[in-house]
Amino acid sequence: MNKTLVKCGMAMVAAVLAVSSFAQDADASKPLPMAEARANVGAMIKDPEALTAAMKQMSSTNQVAFVAEVNAAISKMPGSNEEKAAAALNANKALLKGASAGNVANVLAEVFASAPVETLGLISENFASDLFNRDADPSRTYSDAEFSAIAEAMVKKIVDRTSSGDDGGVRSAFGVMMMVNASNGSPADLPEKLSALLPEDVRDVARDEWIPDGIGENKNYEGAMAYSSEAGTEPNATVALQLAGPQMLDAMLSDVASGMITSSGDASTDLVDQAFGRFGENVINATDSKSNSTMNDPGDGGSTPVVPIYQFGEM
Repeated sequence: MNKTLVKCGMAMVAAVLAVSSFAQDADASKPLPMAEARANVGAMIKDPEALTAAMKQMSSTNQVAFVAEVNAAISKMPGSNEEKAAAALNANKALLKGASAGNVANVLAEVFASAPVETLGLISENFASDLFNRDADPSRTYSDAEFSAIAEAMVKKIVDRTSSGDDGGVRSAFGVMMMVNASNGSPADLPEKLSALLPEDVRDVARDEWIPDGIGENKNYEGAMAYSSEAGTEPNATVALQLAGPQMLDAMLSDVASGMITSSGDASTDLVDQAFGRFGENVINATDSKSNSTMNDPGDGGSTPVVPIYQFGEM
């Protein structure tokens, strides 16, 4: 056997073992320097568990920055469009899995800001069905008003984060598609409401063309891709999903909502306040995982249902 091939194979095995060891031995209580995470990002992309472990050792600010680092590395990867899309889907799911309580919404906004534009169709579809679908958690039923409030607040956050980029309008439109698909068609006016939050330069074309194309039975993103100045060739979604492997259902809609609640327990936007009211204590601390709890609301003297805060991987 060629000695060069043997050496390359041994080096690859060593890298995989090193990253796997990192995922197993990571101490979530010990901060992980960004320089160390950055040095291992290429290998960690191939091991989603290592990405999750790394995220759990970072501050909220560094978690968001790390998402951008990972997606920048994916955009430079060799391989087919489908291989890159599969890597982007699995990596960004793993990054969300490791996001700290209250930071999921910020991490999600960074996904839409930094993932390769051509992968956002696959990512938004999968996130809508597996992570943020209103029916993903059988123990929690969302009214149309509740879901609309979360969706509007989340789209605003994505729009704010993507506004400085050349493709901000396209990227935020995929955020709208994700939330509309996650709504399962109700309320019927949600596409109109969310489209109104998009940047003015794309608002009309997104409302009239991109979003209807992206939420129908036979989804296509040709219009949005043609408008984009950064997008590469759109991957074949079927092939990309085959390469990505089985996708797990993880209810994270309440985690997104918790990210838009302030540390004092007050809703950070009027939209979230409309859905969940104003709580007398921090929602994160007041919630019992995997159960629908109640807590006193000083506004009416009664008790208010609290959205359960689920941690990725506890389902």
